[in-house]
Amino acid sequence: MGRAWSTQDDARLHVHSERLDSIESLRNPIGNSQIEIVQLGRGRFSGEIMHGQIKDIAFSLGHFTLPVRATGVFSRDKLVIGTLLNCSGESRSLANLVVPGDVLVHPPGCEHDRLYEAAAHFAGLMCNPAELPDLFAAEQEVSDPGFWAKRRHFHFARQRRTSLESLLTLLAGRLHDGCVSPGSAAEYWKRAVLDAFIGPVALEPAAGEERAIPSSIRIVGEVERYLEENCDRAVHVSEICEKIKVKRRTLYRAFDEAVGTGPIEFLRAKRLSMVHLRLRQADTRKSGVVEIATELGFLELGRFAQQYRALFGEYPRETLRRNGRQKRPDQEKSSAPDDLARFA
Repeated sequence: MGRAWSTQDDARLHVHSERLDSIESLRNPIGNSQIEIVQLGRGRFSGEIMHGQIKDIAFSLGHFTLPVRATGVFSRDKLVIGTLLNCSGESRSLANLVVPGDVLVHPPGCEHDRLYEAAAHFAGLMCNPAELPDLFAAEQEVSDPGFWAKRRHFHFARQRRTSLESLLTLLAGRLHDGCVSPGSAAEYWKRAVLDAFIGPVALEPAAGEERAIPSSIRIVGEVERYLEENCDRAVHVSEICEKIKVKRRTLYRAFDEAVGTGPIEFLRAKRLSMVHLRLRQADTRKSGVVEIATELGFLELGRFAQQYRALFGEYPRETLRRNGRQKRPDQEKSSAPDDLARFA
């Protein structure tokens, strides 16, 4: 992967690659999904992702550089299959350890909860759930649609991660060069991609464990939903305990198990991520760093700027300047106070 490219000959046969230059750019890891991403590691986020489509399945291959937490629903009507290709630290799904080669199945409407404690490489597949029973037509257990209607975590000791990555890269090149026709060739490649992700299920159906949502994930999920409902303001830990009716000790234990950090640190990272998103979307003629930071509960602006820079690798005003919507000279005086040089 490298430069961005795409093919337009057939809407169901295309591929494009893009650089990831901010945490927000990872919100769509597969298909047309939109998940919640919180940056947990310090520094400038970067990476790359390749999105492709072959007939009615979408696939992706990507990597990123910093620890993140990813939550949400991939799709309300499609099944998503993900595999970890490599991670320089631990990765967990629903608080369970995920090692390279593991395959995770997310049925339609299923909550996704993933923690990456370091840089990682991943691959993903999105398809209609009805595709899988046909793929395994001769296999009694896995040809049952009910088998794929449950959240599953497969451990394949012999899964060849490099072969999956090589196949997706090869297919991307074929699509880019227009070498895949919409007919039988596309059908073959579609089956090849499906089989590369989940073919081993036919040999080891018992390798897949059903995954229930642990209580710690439920508590953290409730906290995140409450934060989402109140995303326009700062929320204190004591307010969370009051509103979701949980003891502070239980809250701390849940965050330690699910996120690997305390609730105060996570709430700060969440609020900083909210500021980052707002700055990326802001019109510099109407909004400034001071207003956005204050709205989200950062009153000590000097300390806020240092925390922001420690997490994202740049000062907040640098993010604001990078969003491509600079002030016009004739509006310089009427815009928000530009007294943020002391934060540079």
